[in-house]
Amino acid sequence: MSINKSPTVFVCGATGSQGGALVSHLRGLNWAVHATVRNLVSPAARALEAAGVQLTQGDWDDHLAIKSSVTGCDKAFICLLPDFNDLDRERRQTEAIVNIAKAAGVTQVVTSTSVGVFTLEDPSQDIAPGSIIAQHLAGKKGVEEAVRHGDFDHWTFLRPTFFMANFLEPKVARYSEPRDKGTWTTALLPDTKLALLDHADVAAFAAVAFENPGRFHDRAIGIASEYLTVQQTLDTLGQAAGRSFKAVYMTEEEISEKSKTSNVFANSQVSMRYMRKYLNMDEIKSVIRPTGFKDFLEREEESVRKTYP
Repeated sequence: MSINKSPTVFVCGATGSQGGALVSHLRGLNWAVHATVRNLVSPAARALEAAGVQLTQGDWDDHLAIKSSVTGCDKAFICLLPDFNDLDRERRQTEAIVNIAKAAGVTQVVTSTSVGVFTLEDPSQDIAPGSIIAQHLAGKKGVEEAVRHGDFDHWTFLRPTFFMANFLEPKVARYSEPRDKGTWTTALLPDTKLALLDHADVAAFAAVAFENPGRFHDRAIGIASEYLTVQQTLDTLGQAAGRSFKAVYMTEEEISEKSKTSNVFANSQVSMRYMRKYLNMDEIKSVIRPTGFKDFLEREEESVRKTYP
């Protein structure tokens, strides 16, 4: 009698939010997971090891460590961080991982990039050529192209929207105004529905894609969990944090003035108005059960208390 062997998955960023959530999903399926970590004795690494993850010490530039870790894997999840001092580095790292994974016999790759890649591909979106955000999105697009050119049997691109975790430690440093001032000054409009995303939902979708390789093959899928206006978002956060937060909407003149000194602000903030254009919530709900912002904050109660003491 033949026994079907469970898949083995190489997970990039296993100590991060998306990768860590995916590890939990895959171990729950009793799938084997391999990963690299910089420090084998860090609390995050020890937690992964306790969960049954096979760890190799190294980073995404350590090709020998990646080769060791990916050996024996059938599938791979790629989710890398941009280096804003070298915005092409992410693409180069992906190319190396792809080449190693292909040689090791990996047949399926799921990759998490950014919903902004849709805007890069959309001629109606005005992204300033040469700006940091344009380079950043080009790097994400380069990641996808590296995977596609790897010619695996199956590949899927997940393009996340605005992470709910941006309001909590440690990511809150990039969006610290609500925490520090109780306001959020934004180029979004009062009626803009912000596409919020729980990182665990990316992991849930990735797990389904791994289980059903053909269903999502060669597709780029925008991922979101819930639509809320900025003030609805702040009100929900306020209820969890026991504080009051207020949205401050910039005028078009203020946005134009800000754009003169910050292409990153102009392109990223204004483009967030159109996130929903690239999403199909009906399809998302047919694959996973998305997490509402309120439920996310309840789950992350400890982080909420730490961020908003």
